[in-house]
Amino acid sequence: LDLYHSNSHPDNDADTVQMIKMVTEQNDRLNKMVKTLLDMSELQTVGRDDEIILDALVDEVLEDLEPLAEGKNIRLIGKCKDITMVGSDILIYRLVYNLVENAIKYNHSGGQVTVSADRKENHVYLSVEDTGAGIPEELKERVFEPFFRVDKSRSRELGGVGLGLALVREIVRVHDGSITVKSNPSGGTIFEVVF
Repeated sequence: LDLYHSNSHPDNDADTVQMIKMVTEQNDRLNKMVKTLLDMSELQTVGRDDEIILDALVDEVLEDLEPLAEGKNIRLIGKCKDITMVGSDILIYRLVYNLVENAIKYNHSGGQVTVSADRKENHVYLSVEDTGAGIPEELKERVFEPFFRVDKSRSRELGGVGLGLALVREIVRVHDGSITVKSNPSGGTIFEVVF
C-alpha cells in the first residue's frame, strides 16, 4: 500500500479510489489491533516500580491528544496536583491515554473531558469524566470486553479496533487496582480507577 500511495494514479476511477481507501483503512485498523494485542501480551513483563508524578503524566497525555480534542471542539482539563504513585509509567500513560481518547471520540462538539486524581488513605483515585452521550447501564461492564462497542454503527467513523478499554482493564489488573464506570449526573460517563 505504501508503494501504491507513493505514486500518482490519475487514471483510477472513483470505485478504485474508494476500494484503495477502504483497504488502507482496514490495513491501519489491523496494524493497530496487532500492536494492541502485542502490548497486552507484554503486560506481565513490564516493570511496575517507577515513581509516577500523575499531574505531569496527565499533562503529557492531554497535550498529545489536544489536536484530536481541538478537531472536535472539546475542552481538556487536568486536575491532578501533587499526586504520585508507583507503577509502570508506560502502562499508566497508556491507560490514561486510552480513557481520554475514548472520552474525546464519544463526546459531542463543545463537550469537555476532565482527568482528576486524588489520594485517600493508601489509595490513588484517578478519574476520566466526559460530557458525552453516556453508556447505558446494562452495557457498562461489557465495555471492557475485547472488540465490544456500545454503538457499532460508529466504529468506522471513530476508528480504533475495540481493544482500548480491554487493555485499560488489564493495565489496572496488573497494578492490583480496580476500575468502575459510572454515569455522570450532568450527562456523560466517569471511568474511575483505584490503585
